[in-house]
Amino acid sequence: MSDIEDFINTTTENISALANEADAKKGAALIIDGNTVPVTVETTTTSTTMSYGDASLEVKCFDIDGNPIALSAEGRFTLQRGDVVSMNATGFAPGSKINAALFSDPVALGTVSTNDAGQATQQWGVPDTMTPGDHTLVFSGDLANVKNTVFGLRIVVDEKSLVSRIASNTWTRIIIALGIFVGLLIPANRRRRQTR
Repeated sequence: MSDIEDFINTTTENISALANEADAKKGAALIIDGNTVPVTVETTTTSTTMSYGDASLEVKCFDIDGNPIALSAEGRFTLQRGDVVSMNATGFAPGSKINAALFSDPVALGTVSTNDAGQATQQWGVPDTMTPGDHTLVFSGDLANVKNTVFGLRIVVDEKSLVSRIASNTWTRIIIALGIFVGLLIPANRRRRQTR
């Protein structure tokens, strides 16, 4: 297994199968010990919750200003690099780890440990290096009564980078315009004073 396969505790072939299953089933799927199994998917306008038995994993996403991102008509989050993925898990094994990654590039996002009740909450940023296109957001860990589970949620990463989004922000444009204006005004005032 590669480093990312060790991190997520499954093979890239299983992630491909997970992505295909998710495409066919409301954008989300579950693998247990390498086999796809039915998962209950519930959505609101700004969240997707995947449930299996007593375990659930809720995903919400936020833009760089902290505003919730709504699901598309296809039930997917369309994210831009720099956005935040928020995960809230319940029903996992107490004191266990949940690993998060983005495939298809693949990129490990990070790890969070569950508390004594098998719950965990964590946020990760979408790396500015992510390739635009369709991806699978993957969470792996042990449930309270089932080992080797991998939840997958299909997402889209848009083309805009974090840098271009910051530069396109209205307030950023105003500040840059003011900076240019002040930068031009100061030398003009100095020249006027020198000619007097």
